[in-house]
Amino acid sequence: MPSESAPLPVAQLRLDEAIELCTAWMHEQALANGIRLLVLKGRALSHQGLRERHASSDVDVLIEPSRFEEFLEIVKAAGWTEFLDTFPNELFTLHSVTLRRDGWPNSIDVHSYWPGFLEPPAEVFDVLWSRRQELAFAHHPSAVPDRMSNVLILALHSLRGQAAQPRHDRELEGLLALTLTEQDRDDLRALSQSTGSVAPLREVLPALGVPVSVTPADLDSPEYREWHRKVAGRQGRVASWLIGLRRVPWSQKALLLRHGIWPTDHDLLAEHPEVRDRPWPKIWARVVRLGRGLGQLPRVMPALRRK
Repeated sequence: MPSESAPLPVAQLRLDEAIELCTAWMHEQALANGIRLLVLKGRALSHQGLRERHASSDVDVLIEPSRFEEFLEIVKAAGWTEFLDTFPNELFTLHSVTLRRDGWPNSIDVHSYWPGFLEPPAEVFDVLWSRRQELAFAHHPSAVPDRMSNVLILALHSLRGQAAQPRHDRELEGLLALTLTEQDRDDLRALSQSTGSVAPLREVLPALGVPVSVTPADLDSPEYREWHRKVAGRQGRVASWLIGLRRVPWSQKALLLRHGIWPTDHDLLAEHPEVRDRPWPKIWARVVRLGRGLGQLPRVMPALRRK
């Protein structure tokens, strides 16, 4: 009898290959369902000369807000699942959903809006979409924001990036070193006004040669206060918990405190996979986590005060 053939080896995707293929696939899924999608960050930024090229570990896309949930269901139906469905993720991450799939080395971040654009998300998307350009991923043309739109997107992303990651500060420094034409500056001024990003970028825009005027009423708006909390949250998870405590109603504060001080097994192991699933290692991990958080309070508290 003929010998049973050996199973074929499973092909392993390199991260850069996965990023290209996944980007093209998502664009095709959106196109097939009449959904508008913009590919954010990634290779478009280096292609437009806004930062040096580096290896991305995820694909970021911005979906027209009214079709956000529909697009999520399409992606999930193809085998992608939400990543780290934990209490803090539900509390702190309101603008995007992260998904993973077995066999793929990258993740997907699907955004319903981009923090720092304070005008209504649907209006902001329409503005960005009207200025879109095409860039090929895996030889398939996909829609990306134009260069001046990406200046604003990257600036906002850098401002709220975690302080523990110096890359965000370097990217902002790179933006501030750009040589812009007078037309670029006029374009940035108009674009920041139409997207509501003047107040969040009130220090960045003048450094780019774009004078702006911000009123006390602008800084007192609910949208700007929420943005300020996000920027304060870059100090780390302790800052995020304190911001959440300030934001939730009184009826939910006790629940939030309990999760923040002594997380559930599910949340602890999801965020700290190195911890053994045994009683004493989990207790010790919670004690260490609590001590680290208390030690950060003197540094974090000043950052939470409103400017």
